[in-house]
Amino acid sequence: MRSFGGIAVVAAALVLSVAGCAGGSTVGEAPTVTVTASPSSDPTSTSTPAPEEVDELASVDTIVVTSAGLSLRRGESELAALDVAAVPLDDAVALLTRVLGEPRSDGLEDSHCRPAQTRWGWGTATHIGTPDLYTDEGTLTFTARDAAIETPEGRSVRIETTGGLAVGDPVATLDAETDATVKDDFSPGPERSLGIVYDLDRTEQISDGEWSPHGASVHSTDGTIDVIRSTSTLKDFC
Repeated sequence: MRSFGGIAVVAAALVLSVAGCAGGSTVGEAPTVTVTASPSSDPTSTSTPAPEEVDELASVDTIVVTSAGLSLRRGESELAALDVAAVPLDDAVALLTRVLGEPRSDGLEDSHCRPAQTRWGWGTATHIGTPDLYTDEGTLTFTARDAAIETPEGRSVRIETTGGLAVGDPVATLDAETDATVKDDFSPGPERSLGIVYDLDRTEQISDGEWSPHGASVHSTDGTIDVIRSTSTLKDFC
């Protein structure tokens, strides 16, 4: 068996042999070592990340409620339109989610003249839902009780009539310039309750001598707009 001291002598001899074989090196000098990096470890190499796809609807700042549906706009440019008479509820919710953020479930219980709806909401009291007795079969209902919706990322999306009015605005000018045939004064008096179809789709007969305008409308109480609705009939005939 070799002693620990014998192993040390052999190891020392190997070290001197390696030093003596290094080209041009003298005893006591460390041999020069050159490290060549492989292509994968090249510190100067960089990769260009793929550009992130930007959703144009995430820049919408205004929703204009028309007789055809919803016009989704940035400034004066329309980026998309939602046809409430042709788009299924799931598709409409998916589109508005891109504009307003994730909705909340906002079901409506059965009530007088209004069957239960499946509907989704944003803001304080703005929602889109399945048809009820105030719309044509297959036409979604959109109702806004907010002047604007604040999105999760801090963008404000204003909801307007075609004339630029929002919830909370005075109704006097619209009332003055609108023909009586597309208005319904529900409760004359100091707290006047008024409905106005501001974007007419058509007028339909609901009884002998009684006609109801059909289109996008506002409702106001005491001179202030409190609701903007997509296309529906103005007068209750249930």
